[in-house]
Formats: sequence, C-alpha cells, structure tokens
Amino acid sequence: MKAILKVLGLLVVAFVAYVVFNLDGYGEKLEFNGTDVYYTDLVTEAEAQKLGEYLVESEFADGGEKSVQLSKRDSTYLFRMVVIDGVTEDSTNDVTFLAMTYTLSFGAFDGAPVELEACDDTFETIRVYGKK
Repeated sequence: MKAILKVLGLLVVAFVAYVVFNLDGYGEKLEFNGTDVYYTDLVTEAEAQKLGEYLVESEFADGGEKSVQLSKRDSTYLFRMVVIDGVTEDSTNDVTFLAMTYTLSFGAFDGAPVELEACDDTFETIRVYGKK
C-alpha cells in the first residue's frame, strides 16, 4: 500500500509540475545554446526551430542565459524578448532593436514582417519595435 501511495504521490507532483510549466502562458520550450525559445500555439515547432537555429547562427544565442518567445498576429511574427530593466528607456537602443526586426525577418522568417516586443522577466510587454 505504501508503494502505491508513493507512486501516486510522484504522479501528483509530476502533474503539478507539468501544469505549472505548461500553463504559464509562455508556450512550449526549445533550448539553443543557453537561449530558451518559447513558442505559442500560433506558430509551429518548425518555425520556433528555425528561429532558434538563426539565433545560434547570428550569435545571439551565445551561451548566455536568455529567454525569448515566438508568437504571431495575422501574418506578423512577434519576437518577444526579455530585456534588462531600463534598456528600453535608453533611446540609443532603439536603432538596435529596430534593426533586429529586419534581420529576424530576413534571417529566420523569409521576409515576413516581425515586431520585437521588449518584455520583463514574465513576458509582460514593455515596448514594441517595428510595429506596422
């Protein structure tokens, strides 16, 4: 009986962990050289994989811990990136973030439009770049 309760307890813990990590709203997760690429059900795993490969190729995924999320609105890809506090308040970064929308568009998404959303560590949007 104790063995059954122990197994049941492990199953409950596994289920709770699954719920916590999959219902957090971030989506499924892939990992590329230290960069977590979450993707919502509005994009495919193949699209997220292509993004991750591009992030490695472009050296964005350089072994440092980073988190991004890929989603889509109509035909526009939403590249959501966790940024450090205050980075969006420095206007010298605007050009860099805007340039990223173009490099992501042509490097990962065959020229499709991309918006970059600078986010806090819970993927709450702070500022949007490249909005059409």
